[in-house]
Amino acid sequence: MFSKPEQDYFNFFLNKKEFTNGYDLRNKYLHGTQANPEDIQQHEDAYFIYLKLIVLLLLKIEDDLIIHIVLEKLKSKESNKQNNS
Repeated sequence: MFSKPEQDYFNFFLNKKEFTNGYDLRNKYLHGTQANPEDIQQHEDAYFIYLKLIVLLLLKIEDDLIIHIVLEKLKSKESNKQNNS
């Protein structure tokens, strides 16, 4: 689904698998090592990063669906053209 650069972008924010200077948000929230509950700004920053990643994911899904629809239409037109010949 994702190209290598897209995977790298998500990995930078979500884990330290490839980037040691990444945000590692997945592990921070999944394993309970998140910031102090009183540190509103840090949680707000994480929230907006997650929101951005979700929007990018939805745009990627939409883009893939549009490409699929266009390819199916082209295939259908080509098939109809061959049947009419």
